[in-house]
Amino acid sequence: MNKDGKEHIIRIIGAGDYGGENYLFDLQNTTVYGIALTKTEVCILYKADFHKLLKIDHQVGQNLLKLNAKKSVELERQAQLLSFYRVDVRLVAYLEDLYNINEEENSITLPMSLKDLASYLGTSAESLSRYFKDFETKGWIERHHRKIIIKPAFWEEFK
Repeated sequence: MNKDGKEHIIRIIGAGDYGGENYLFDLQNTTVYGIALTKTEVCILYKADFHKLLKIDHQVGQNLLKLNAKKSVELERQAQLLSFYRVDVRLVAYLEDLYNINEEENSITLPMSLKDLASYLGTSAESLSRYFKDFETKGWIERHHRKIIIKPAFWEEFK
């Protein structure tokens, strides 16, 4: 959140994900916070307990490094998406990324609301809605709320 109170979504975390690990290493980040979008259970790990755990099981530290590296890659990808000048190019790249990690053939499910996705991609929900409508009109996608079916014309246009 910036000084003016405008928020920008950096990431959506889900079951098994974590945040706030900087405090375990005496680092502060006063600009990052979280909001639960659904009923949520939170596990709190205190710094002293974490340091004891590291001494007992070194694999914990290695796993944390691996997970932080993954978070870093995801943040770099978001920065790359935001560096694209046109919003439609950002949206196409985002849809391609989702498709590549998806298990369902030819469809993806957006992991967040249109408003949150717009924030993530650095645009307005209205603009994003117009691009989705344009993609549907061109026959590239079929959209049913958060579920999007990627049509062959999409790949012909963007691959």
